[in-house]
Amino acid sequence: MGKVFVVANQKGGTGKSTIAQNVAAAFVDDDPELKVLLIDADSQNTSVRMSSIPKNPLPFAVISLAAAGEALGREIQRHAVNYDLTIVDCPPSIDNPNTESAVRAADCVLIPLDASPADAWSTLGMLKMIRRALPVSDQRHCVVVFNRTNVKTVAYREIRDAIAEFENFTILKSVIKQREVYKTCMGLGATVFDAKGVRNLKEARDEIRGVAEEVIKIISK
Repeated sequence: MGKVFVVANQKGGTGKSTIAQNVAAAFVDDDPELKVLLIDADSQNTSVRMSSIPKNPLPFAVISLAAAGEALGREIQRHAVNYDLTIVDCPPSIDNPNTESAVRAADCVLIPLDASPADAWSTLGMLKMIRRALPVSDQRHCVVVFNRTNVKTVAYREIRDAIAEFENFTILKSVIKQREVYKTCMGLGATVFDAKGVRNLKEARDEIRGVAEEVIKIISK
């Protein structure tokens, strides 16, 4: 079975779908032979809707398992046997059974947040849920990535320090900045790796590649 990589947080608007889609594209861009599946586990079906926009198909498969509920973990494993990498875009709630089911099935959990108090509070709740759901050894494969963030702000430093107090969780060195290119590409039904003629594509690709490379190192341990 291929590796399973879950993108989750309990707050909406943290960029889960954007990160899931672009990281999936980053892996395929690095190795076109790689078979990647993106599972949309959120009833809003953002990833599925985005994949239906472009005339040319995305370089990875996209399916919805939002209705799976507590069976989601088994469904993820059933599909993952046919892919090298399966990425799960979770709903914005730790109370939704899909989130905990996906976390339990994951080889790596990526938790995105921006440098705002609301995101920090939601992320702390997510980390506590992971502590309840996973043994300590698996918690080391749970990582936080700052998204839409200015690393020069006091808020960033304070929130990073607060998250760092949680043992066993890693904060990625890679940071995704606030860039209009991500919204533009989603509106086109594209990722930053297959879009053309959009400003700041190179910078966005470098950011997402950094995240993908760090995730692979963690999954490979």
